[in-house]
Amino acid sequence: MDVLKETHYFNLPSQANIYTVTHLQAANCPHKMLVASLKRDIFCIEYQDSGGALIPTTREVSFTYIPSGAEIISVDAFNKSATKNEFVIGITIIKNGNLLDSYEFYLNIYSEWEESDEFNIDNIAQNCLNVELTFTPYQLTHTNLIVWEDGRIANKEIVFLLSGSDNQVHIYREYTTDHLYKEVENKEFFPEFVKTPSPVVWIDIHFDEDSTERITAVACECGYVRLTKVCLKTNKLIFNFSTKLNNYISHVSMYPDETAVSLEGALANLSTGKLTRKGALNLLVVNTILPPVLFEDVLTCGLSKYVSLPRHDYTCVLTCCQIADVDFDGEKEILVGNSAEEIMLYKRDPDKGWCLEELKMFSSPIISMKYVDLLEDGVNELVVLSMKGVHFLQHDFLHVDKVLSDKIKQLNF
Repeated sequence: MDVLKETHYFNLPSQANIYTVTHLQAANCPHKMLVASLKRDIFCIEYQDSGGALIPTTREVSFTYIPSGAEIISVDAFNKSATKNEFVIGITIIKNGNLLDSYEFYLNIYSEWEESDEFNIDNIAQNCLNVELTFTPYQLTHTNLIVWEDGRIANKEIVFLLSGSDNQVHIYREYTTDHLYKEVENKEFFPEFVKTPSPVVWIDIHFDEDSTERITAVACECGYVRLTKVCLKTNKLIFNFSTKLNNYISHVSMYPDETAVSLEGALANLSTGKLTRKGALNLLVVNTILPPVLFEDVLTCGLSKYVSLPRHDYTCVLTCCQIADVDFDGEKEILVGNSAEEIMLYKRDPDKGWCLEELKMFSSPIISMKYVDLLEDGVNELVVLSMKGVHFLQHDFLHVDKVLSDKIKQLNF
């Protein structure tokens, strides 16, 4: 990770958790990050021009209906518009109830309700829909709800997914006529979210290219992992695989591996006579205590083909992961954060397989990571949330320039 240099750091007034950082992908202005600490503090972070130089600026945003003494559990956000800004921000909180030793849980949904050319997070933070929950919330995320009719997509919208202590995943859908978000029955649209043996701690969803199939991975506190594929045209399960890894799962992530052609892609080449490269879909499962497990080509092999990534220290807790091509060699690397104040970088060797190639040290335990383009210069930055603050890592410009020059030379020949 020598190609990534820490350029900025922002201290948090209190600790965050694995669910309290999200990316705000604005349509016509710089992208932003929303970071929340447990003690009600929520910050908007973005890069702004200052004297000809882009520097990260951080300011606190006052969201309504987060009472004094409440704690933030999870944060998520999405933009409903592809051309303008129509953000919806969800925040789950826990607060003391009216009875002694009782607690109340809420999902706060903030939105301006209408598209706007301008992004004004202060306006969004004042418009809140408050949903009382009957369970302890865990991960808050979002996905596309796609409905097919007569061989075409009849409806496509974004819905919130919220896992809870009741071992279920709850779906919250917007009803635009009433300006409300209401919970809908998951069996109607998401048959893969049947009750699990313990609370779901992480969800990751992948759609195929023509939005006819949805692949979903869920991981639970007890180590249970489920992988499903649903036909969106019929809303029926195509396959359902599961396994148990015995310890708490902290993160799961699916990613296409373009360097490996799947059996499905190879058969498509034979049937059409055309050379296409349809990469295999891999699933990375990060276990808190055991080594991370990479399930390869899950669309063909399910959960039967896997490798364990090596660990150098069995005393730390693994907390998060990020899959990205950080050295621009055309192959994705795996980054795993841990409680020993390290990010472990795994790289695939053609002969040895996956190897632990490098360790990046930080000043406090790693909680979460995001690999996003905040500068909008075509090169992503690595945003690392640690127990004490937020670290910004940028690519070495000399390395980026060399990689770009080499690729241009290859195109010329």
